[in-house]
Formats: sequence, C-alpha cells, structure tokens
Amino acid sequence: MSSVQEESVGDDDVTPSNSQTIPETTVALSTNDTLVEPINQKWTTSLLMSIIIVVASTSFVMGVNIGGPNLYNGFVTPWARGYPFPCQKEDNTPQWIAREWWNCVYNDTGKNENGFYYLPEVPKNQLITQGLQDSLHNVLFVIGGFIGAYSGQYWYKYLSRRNAIFANMPFQIIASVFMIITLYIYHGYEKDDPNQKTIDKARKHKDVAIAFFYISRFLSGFAAGMCCVVSTSYLNEISPRALRGTVGSCHQLAIVIGILIGQIIGLPWILGRHNTWNWGMAWVGLLSLIGAVFIWTLPESPRWLIQQRKPNEAAQSLRKLRQSNDIESELIEIEQEETVTAKEELGIGKVLSSKEFRWPLITSLLLNAAQQLSGINAVFFYSRDMFTLAGLRDEKVFWGILATGVINLIATLVALKLIELWGRRPLIIWPLAAIIGVMIGLTIFIVVNGKNAENQREALAIVSIVFILIFIILFAIGLGPIPYVFSNEVFAVEARAAGLSLAMFVNWFCNFLVALLFLPLQSAIGGYVFLIFCIFVAIAFVVLFFKMPETKSKILPEIEAFWK
Repeated sequence: MSSVQEESVGDDDVTPSNSQTIPETTVALSTNDTLVEPINQKWTTSLLMSIIIVVASTSFVMGVNIGGPNLYNGFVTPWARGYPFPCQKEDNTPQWIAREWWNCVYNDTGKNENGFYYLPEVPKNQLITQGLQDSLHNVLFVIGGFIGAYSGQYWYKYLSRRNAIFANMPFQIIASVFMIITLYIYHGYEKDDPNQKTIDKARKHKDVAIAFFYISRFLSGFAAGMCCVVSTSYLNEISPRALRGTVGSCHQLAIVIGILIGQIIGLPWILGRHNTWNWGMAWVGLLSLIGAVFIWTLPESPRWLIQQRKPNEAAQSLRKLRQSNDIESELIEIEQEETVTAKEELGIGKVLSSKEFRWPLITSLLLNAAQQLSGINAVFFYSRDMFTLAGLRDEKVFWGILATGVINLIATLVALKLIELWGRRPLIIWPLAAIIGVMIGLTIFIVVNGKNAENQREALAIVSIVFILIFIILFAIGLGPIPYVFSNEVFAVEARAAGLSLAMFVNWFCNFLVALLFLPLQSAIGGYVFLIFCIFVAIAFVVLFFKMPETKSKILPEIEAFWK
C-alpha cells in the first residue's frame, strides 16, 4: 500500500495565495536561518476530521475496553470459574441483577441439589489466589497493552504513520469476533436448579470458550497499547504548534468518552446481563472496521514525509490539513526541527544509554508510571468492587460507576482548555500534590466504614465516593492527557519512536501491576491499598517538581535548554 496520500487541496479549500508546489530546495534550509513564525495555526475541517476518525477507531475503542469490563466482572468471574448459570453470582449487585432479570432466589437452600444454583463460596485461605485468577482477563488486557506499546517503534520503522494506525485495527476486529463466540459455545440459561445433564451440556466447550475470551482480551490490549504510540504520534505531527497540546489531548478525551459509553452500555438495562455481556465487550470492533475504511481518506503526517525526504508530498499534506497554501513557514519549521539529513533514527538501547536523552526519558517514564500507579485503572477496572467495599448496594453501585465516567469526561473537557492556557507543568505538579491528600482521606473513610454495621455504612460510603470523584477530577486535568502530549514533545526526531515506545511500555507495565495486584492486595489489606498509590504519587511529585519543564508552545531546543 502506498504510504503517501495522493491528494491535492481544491480551490475552494485554500486561501488565495501562491498555489505552486514548494520545491525541495525551499525546505532544505539551514537551521541557522531565521525561523518565521508559522501562520494558519487554527482549527480546520480537515484537521478535525482527521482527529475524529483516528480517535474514534482507536482511542475511543481503548476506553470502552477499559470501562466496560468493570460492569461485566460479576458475570465473567463465575463464568470463568466454571459456573455459567444465571443465579451463580457472589456479590450484592450481580445477585440483584439475577433477582430482577432471572427471578433467582437466594434464601432457598433446597434449590442447590447439584451445586449449580448458588455460586460456591471461596475459602478464606484461597481468596488471594482466586483474586488473581478472577483478574486474569484484565491482566491479559494490559499484558497485550505493554507488548503493543513496545512494538510501536517497529510499526514506525516499516510503515508510515497513517498505515501504522490502519495496522492497529485488525487486532480489535479479531478480538471482537472471538468475544462474540465465547458466550455462544459456553453458557447456561437454566433458571431453576439445573440437573447433571444440563450442567454437562453447558460446560462441554468451557475450555475452548474461555481460551477465546482470554485471547480476545489480549488482542484488545495489544490494539490499545499500539494505539497509544501510533495514534498519539500522528495527532502530534498533524497539529499546529499552537494547538499541539489540545490536539494531543484528544486521544485521552476519546478514551474518557469511551470509558463512559462502555459504562452506559454495561448497565443491566442495556447489555450488562448474564446472556448479553459478550456483545457489550465486542461491539466496538465495528468502529475499528469503519476506521479501517475511512483511514485512507486522511492526509499522511507531513513530519513523517519530511523525514522520508519527500518535501513536495509533505507540502501537499500540510495544505490539506491547514486548508491554505500559506504553509511555507510551517514547512520550514518542520524541516528544521526534524533535521532529517543529519541524524539517523536511534533504537531503544541507544536512547537508554545516551546522556542527551536522560532527562526527557526519565520525566516521560515517570509521568507514564504515575498515570497508572496513581490508581486510576483500579477505579475503572474495579469500581464496582470499590463501591461495594465503600458500602453501596444494589443498583446504587451503577449510579456510582456512571458518576465516575461523567466526572472524568467533564474534567477532561476542562483540561483541553487549561492545557494550552496554563501549560503542562502546573496541571501535573499541583494536582499530584492534591491527590496525595485525597488518597489519605479515602483510606481513612473506607477503613472506618468497614468497621461499621451493614445498615450504617451508606453515609460514609457517599463521602468515600466524593473522594473518589475528586481524585478522578484531579487525574483528568493533568495525569490523564499530559503524559501522552509531553512524551511526544520532548524527544528529538531520531529518538522519538524509541522514547515514546519506552514511555508507553512503562505505562502499560504499571497498568499490568495494578490489574494483577489490586484485587489480591484489596483482599489482604482492605482500604489500606490506597496508601500504596499515595506513596508512588508522592515520589512522582518530588522528582517532577524539580525536573519537569514547561513545553507549551515551545520548540524542541527551548525545551532541551531546561535540562542543560
């Protein structure tokens, strides 16, 4: 496939100016020449459509895969343990759904003759081990994520920016097909106490179905991790410098919208039920399929084309994105920043060992680690468990979960404005300091409430939820969007692919640790688990306070000067 979009800008799409193609000699200027401030640093229809198509088919899909499964854990957990029947639910909220939709009765001990009406209780000495097994699908999602993120540098090496985004999409399409299959080949819909023949029939293809389920989650994770590299780089490279932070934040905004939509789709009144949860986790593959078609209507990254020594195609792409022919000064700036004729792309080993990239790498890695080790995905993967722990019951848990998605979206929309108004550094440093206090308060309220009687927990549960929502706000305005933006801004072109792959690898590896260890730690130490997140946030605050530069509206040499 051609990696260059052969498209010109029509007369109706441009401002009246010089319409001649800029020759190669125009962009091959010395970096000692005076840099003219680019014009046309504004939103255009072409830029907006490029952003929407990319984030809707990659970033949004990632958000749904983060937010949705949390609502389905009550069904997935017993199903994966080998108990597929409707009444086999262990938590308060899934049992409420089973009562409302399947007429399950939880006070009739005579209904469990074959042991498949109620879900067997897990022995206390097996709680941690069982917690690890129950979180396996989330663990596989994040394992796929950090492998996909690490692979980003190689997709860049062999494909153009736009083609790399296209290569991301088949992984989610296949994942969705596998997810749909799972519940069709292994399920139990017997409302009453099933007999042994019914049990044997339901479990006949259990192992195959569970294998499809786990492979699906791994592939969804791989696509998500890969999109954190390929999609964010494309967004960064097509954006005007004045809008770079806002455009880069659209990746996080789409994730946040995806989380909220995934939570809504996962409500029991829609797809969050015993017999429909597979569709709730699979429908986003349709967006990847649509994106695989529309991606070819987008312009290629002009920066990538300059790196490939294709200035005429770069000018053509830039004209389409800016909907103007007055792109010469921006094209010159891109050429000067990329310095394609002087430097060769570096691998991960050289970036790790180079003193030149030490602080860009350390700050990028720390930002991405802090994003996950703040505990945000503990909220979105396991908020149902967290709200139950805090004291909410029945359908009230769903309203608490939806509140996290709505607050996250509102705060992210605010962040899109603040990121260019206040800059990157203040939105990281001061929210980090506030998160430390919130985590301490949340720990206190959850631990105290856990000692109260069952009928006295709701008041403190509401206070705990308020603290969780405050944490989400603080996260969304800083740690949510900025790691993706910052990591794309601080690396020179020869180190950008390797640096960004490392940053996303660390991001997903820390996500993996949270997915793997949160449930076992919560089972072992209860509400004190949030103090662990608090410690990591405090470490990030201290280091970034002294070593994180402001990058808003700055070119690379100005950013690098901070560390010299």
